[in-house]
Amino acid sequence: MTGPFLRSEFSMKSVLLAFLSAVILTGCASSYGGHATLSSVSNFSEMQTKIGVWGDAAMPNTLIVMDDDDTLTMMDCPMQSDPEKCQYLGGPAWYAWQSDLLKVPDSPFRVARDETELLDISALLLAMNDMPYTDSDIPAVLKNLTEKGARLLVLTARGNSNVSATETQFKKLQIANKTFLNFVQNNAMHGNQSGIASIAGPVIPTNCAAKIPVSYQQGVMYASGQNKGVMLQCLMAVTNAGNIRNIAFIDDTAANVEDVYKAFKNNSNFNVLAMHYTRLEAHKDALTQPPGGSSQHNKYQKKAHARWVALKDAMHQELLRPNLPASSRKHTD
Repeated sequence: MTGPFLRSEFSMKSVLLAFLSAVILTGCASSYGGHATLSSVSNFSEMQTKIGVWGDAAMPNTLIVMDDDDTLTMMDCPMQSDPEKCQYLGGPAWYAWQSDLLKVPDSPFRVARDETELLDISALLLAMNDMPYTDSDIPAVLKNLTEKGARLLVLTARGNSNVSATETQFKKLQIANKTFLNFVQNNAMHGNQSGIASIAGPVIPTNCAAKIPVSYQQGVMYASGQNKGVMLQCLMAVTNAGNIRNIAFIDDTAANVEDVYKAFKNNSNFNVLAMHYTRLEAHKDALTQPPGGSSQHNKYQKKAHARWVALKDAMHQELLRPNLPASSRKHTD
């Protein structure tokens, strides 16, 4: 090989190297440029499409952060139009409704005297229920993204008292021939000290502005109702998240989405896609916003209350010492 052929081969290699360099730099710019975006999605396939803009090569540097209640899972409601087959009792919409009723002391539908008691009742109800996926696409979407290298985190507002119930619920869900709990654990961040997808706790992190003890167990962070943007920063500081450059966050509560966006919007180290999950908006409104703004309790509120009364009465009748909050106990004196 002499003369022009060598020069031609060298020229072709130069062009090829220049092209590959441009592709790599373009990919790095999209993955590492540092940009935060607020968005909304009505299903997990839409989330996958939005994440796909980063490209497959960016997936090993991507963390997918998901809320639990009314994002990943929900109280069962196979038929929204039929209150008999739609359970709100114990779910986020029910909790929001009952929180509002704490300001209405004469409401016949109020189940608790104060926020502490409402939390106790909520923990009891969570422990008694299995919860299905909100979206049948969830298993396929998460399987696809993790096969490309993405890591997972469930960031729930639930507290430390809900760890056992949450793990039980996640063990009942299937994904990629595993339980959902094992699947998340296998694709989760590891503690810097523990080397596994759990951190000894509950603890109040010293590296950020947490005020209430939190837990990180098997890829699930229990934030105890605290700011999810701050909690995510807390966790990433003590886990092997050093290679993460892209964060996709999805939550059915708009305020949580805004908190994550604000926490990372000025951080040039991350691309952040904060997504409001709207799939269950109408479902939740059916309980919390009676038609026409009426103050009268709607059919879903009536059924939710009837379920609670029946459950409470059954526990009183069948358990010798039911562990119920004070306002739910029957007094015999």
